Amino acid sequence: MWYRVKSVALIIVYALAVFLVSPVALEVVGGGEAQAGKPKAKKIKAPKAKNRPSLSFRPQNSRKSPKYNGKVGVLQFRDRRGFKFYGGSDEFFAEPTMTALNNALYLGTKSGRAFTQVVQVPITPGDRLNRDELKAIAQQYGLDYILLSDLTIFTILREKMAARKKGMDFTVKVRFGLFGQLIDPQSGAILWAEPVIREMGQLNAKKKVKADAYGYSANAAVKAGLADMAISIHAIGLEVR
Repeated sequence: MWYRVKSVALIIVYALAVFLVSPVALEVVGGGEAQAGKPKAKKIKAPKAKNRPSLSFRPQNSRKSPKYNGKVGVLQFRDRRGFKFYGGSDEFFAEPTMTALNNALYLGTKSGRAFTQVVQVPITPGDRLNRDELKAIAQQYGLDYILLSDLTIFTILREKMAARKKGMDFTVKVRFGLFGQLIDPQSGAILWAEPVIREMGQLNAKKKVKADAYGYSANAAVKAGLADMAISIHAIGLEVR
């Protein structure tokens, strides 16, 4: 019996010794030293005011015939993002971010030509918008329809192309997302509703990211997302006469 206990004890001591000198153990216990030698990508910094890219752009006009006879009012975005553009801040662009996105939303809706008339309504709705409030807005601006939009995401992302590959090749991406609803203010009926998400980016292998990199990607993502929304409204929205 004593020999068995002694044998088991020796096996445990031997196994522990093997573990402590094994590469796996060294990686777990001293992981910080193993990672220290790897190159790190420089952080993306907000550009100086004079170098900030613009979010303004002119969308291409659709040649389709209007689907909705009447005037639609485009309300201001409700900002429902969990994160700002980068590092908890939106101060990356020449214009205030929400102002630029609201102008883009209006121009994108207008260029989509789903409605005979489009007006920008300078109202940012609250979390809950009841039928009486919808009717009041429609009456004030002479609207037949109301477009209510939530900004769900507008942020910059940096992603390594290959986790195990050495070097600095990574992508700089901008993701833009919204959830839109087209509402009949008189009945409260939702004529169209759909989430839209677009992501645009480019490869960067120079360790340093300039403002133009995410400025171009931001414009492209917003423009593509709003174009998708306009096409969707035209394609699957209910036709009301």
